[in-house]
Amino acid sequence: MSSLPVPRPVALIAPRLDAAPAARAIQACADRLAPAGYYLAAGPWHDPSLLPRLALLRPAAALVVGPLDDPQLRVALAALEVPVVETWSLSDTPLDSAVTVDNAEAGRQAARHFADKRFAQVACISTDNPWERARREGFIGTAAALGLSQVADIVQPEAQHMNDGRMAFLRLLATNTIFDAVFCTSDLLAAAAVSEAHNRDLHVPQDLAVLGFTDDGSAPQWVQGLTTLGMDAAELGRRAGQLLLDRLDGEQPAGTRITMEVGFETRLST
Repeated sequence: MSSLPVPRPVALIAPRLDAAPAARAIQACADRLAPAGYYLAAGPWHDPSLLPRLALLRPAAALVVGPLDDPQLRVALAALEVPVVETWSLSDTPLDSAVTVDNAEAGRQAARHFADKRFAQVACISTDNPWERARREGFIGTAAALGLSQVADIVQPEAQHMNDGRMAFLRLLATNTIFDAVFCTSDLLAAAAVSEAHNRDLHVPQDLAVLGFTDDGSAPQWVQGLTTLGMDAAELGRRAGQLLLDRLDGEQPAGTRITMEVGFETRLST
């Protein structure tokens, strides 16, 4: 009777595992890897004191959520000489391959949409992570180039719950600026902005237009009629898993780049 092959680990490098979009991508990647005999091995690999254990793990490859910009971690992964796939956003000098979203272009699309709708005074609410930072920067740069007045720029340290998004919107209101449109760089922030606006008798889009970014299509379910940019986090995970397998099988070379398109759904909130 033949024995089953022993599953091999793929190191999972992620700043946290409970962020909903990243969690969906990680699960989809794990599902793609499992039939080929691989599993994702999570660990606090950003801790320099634990990097020797990463070598002891002897992973077949590595999946990175976010840019690989920690110098010590980069050196440790390079020393393993295994395929590495970065996701969501690239480091300045990618170590190997990547499946990413053009987050900066998403921000640029948001600014162009506001300009087309003739909104003149705009604001941005974002969370301080690499992909939302890129959306924010794309929005700010293009809004300025198009002659839009950016009256407020709110960066929330993190947004894991609706209350975090509400706090960000309240910080926006506390600036006492006049704005007619706000770009929220995540679906949670957008849903919270619309909810809190309604609590304060602000009508969307009559008093305030709201544009969000959804990672899984759920934002319109939270807020009926929400205009969104977006991509599919699970599809990103599946593509990352397939790229890992292709790199392991030698079917794709190091340096392979896959960029997922950002979709746009115009609804009633703008």
